Amino acid sequence: MSRTVPVSKKPIWITLTLALAIHISLISLQGRRRIDTGFVRVWILDLLAPVEKLVDRSFYGVRSVWDRYVELIGVHDENQHLKRENDELRMQVIEQREAILEAERIRTLAGLQESGLGKSIIARVIGRDPAHTQTITIDKGASHGLKADTAVITPAGIVGRVIHSSNFFSIVQLIVDSQSAVGVMLQTTRRQGIVKGNGGRDLDLDYIDDDTDLKEGDLFLTSGEDRIYPKGLPVGVITSIGPRRGLLKVVQIRPSVDLGRLEEVLCIIGRREHVDVVDPTQVPQGP
Repeated sequence: MSRTVPVSKKPIWITLTLALAIHISLISLQGRRRIDTGFVRVWILDLLAPVEKLVDRSFYGVRSVWDRYVELIGVHDENQHLKRENDELRMQVIEQREAILEAERIRTLAGLQESGLGKSIIARVIGRDPAHTQTITIDKGASHGLKADTAVITPAGIVGRVIHSSNFFSIVQLIVDSQSAVGVMLQTTRRQGIVKGNGGRDLDLDYIDDDTDLKEGDLFLTSGEDRIYPKGLPVGVITSIGPRRGLLKVVQIRPSVDLGRLEEVLCIIGRREHVDVVDPTQVPQGP
């Protein structure tokens, strides 16, 4: 039979004794140095403090960026609101300015109504035919007294005549249309003539009693002989005189009215007959 060898307990007692001695030494050492925390706690503190510092700074940085981002969103929204208000105010200023200009133009036309031309009505230009630039559309028609050959003018001079009317709208043939003709007289010599449109921006002299005295800058007025336009209204100014072509000199005339900028016009629906109704020196000049 085998014999059981007894285990010696001396190594255990030796180990416990050494551990106790080390512990007592550490306690006495801490007491002499008056340190409140143990080595393990100090080691943990030194190890974790930088991490906590990094985390704190990161959190602070993120929070700062977030706060600034939120603030920027608020500033952006406020700027957008202010921009909208500024745009609205700007539009109101533009609308008021346009309303003032329109009122001035209508006031001038109303003054022209009282100059002895006869019964008339103010109309707005509401359109142009892109395929036929020598006509305009106005917002008055047969129900307002307009009919074919109704004269259309502005304070600056004649515009054209009505060629088609519905109940509430009319088409006006401008004097520059190639099918248009106006009876005229020279302001200085009172010589009678006819000018026609050339389909462009100017008028051509089609006939005159005598063209020997013509010169650039001379003004043609309506003669009243065409039975459409009252006598004495500005038609246009001679801009160039060329050599004779047949019996007459080639004469170009620039219309007195800027036909490309028409907004309101005056339609003469009750013209007085056989009367020199307008003194050209008294005709108010529009823009």
